[in-house]
Amino acid sequence: MKKLIVFLCVNVIVMGLFAQTVTYQDLVNQKSAKELTGRTGGDDISVYVASNGVTYTKGSTITYGYPTNGKYYVYFKDVTGSVLGSLADDESSNASTSAANREVYERVENRAGGVATIKRIQCVPVDPYNRKTSGCKIYLVLNRGGLACTNFEEALATQEIVTKVDPSDAASEAALQELKKWKEKLDLQIITQEEYDAKKAELMKVIK
Repeated sequence: MKKLIVFLCVNVIVMGLFAQTVTYQDLVNQKSAKELTGRTGGDDISVYVASNGVTYTKGSTITYGYPTNGKYYVYFKDVTGSVLGSLADDESSNASTSAANREVYERVENRAGGVATIKRIQCVPVDPYNRKTSGCKIYLVLNRGGLACTNFEEALATQEIVTKVDPSDAASEAALQELKKWKEKLDLQIITQEEYDAKKAELMKVIK
């Protein structure tokens, strides 16, 4: 019993030596999850200082921008949906079909201007198959609908997460940026005028 207590005490002390605050610079410096959290696979952290200079903690809020690909977010997924997708896969399904089914269940549709609260902040390896030498990314568990942000900094960079205080302004700016992308596609003749006009009519409902 005494040995167990000593082991637990030592473990707590050792874990306390690892940073509970992670910064964007740590990610740039490609520090591993073990360096930052004490665990090879990563762990929860208490504070994250992002590239936009904002400090995020449990209880901080984020504002959804516009989906990178127009309808579904790239850096958000439905964690609950992932489980449901696994259960829904038929035993006779092949691997590619199963993966496709899970992807459908995990999709998160447009929530531009909406706000979510951070439930947990996790520092995890970018490459889960090479954890010892892989750098880290910030993974957020949100408190609404079993959603998670799979790469916080990429979500910021693509404006799937926006930092403006007013959610309506944030949604407007994100929609404007999306419209510019569609105009570029039109100019490059990747899409038709009809496709552009339809998307513009949709986005103009959000743009101030």
